[in-house]
Amino acid sequence: MTEDDRIDERLAALFAAADPAPDEAFVARVARAVEADRRLAAARAAAWRRCRAEAAAGLAVIGAFALLWRLAPEAATLEQLSTGPAAAALLLLFLWFAVELRPAAMGR
Repeated sequence: MTEDDRIDERLAALFAAADPAPDEAFVARVARAVEADRRLAAARAAAWRRCRAEAAAGLAVIGAFALLWRLAPEAATLEQLSTGPAAAALLLLFLWFAVELRPAAMGR
């Protein structure tokens, strides 16, 4: 047997080695990562839906207040405006913002 034949036999033995068994831990980690990504995407979509709904509600409320303000009599004095429906609605708007945007809720 020549040197070339021995080298060929060694290479054949090295290449003939069986494939290693699949790494089950790696497969499990990848499956958990895919599931986490799926849950994160669902949570992100829900957050965007909620944001759009709250923005639309806020715009509707602000539009209603603007309409109330425009419907106030022209000759109304400041004393009359403080007890008018627009002022009460504006107070409710500020209370709504204070409850909705409280600093403790920012971490939700």
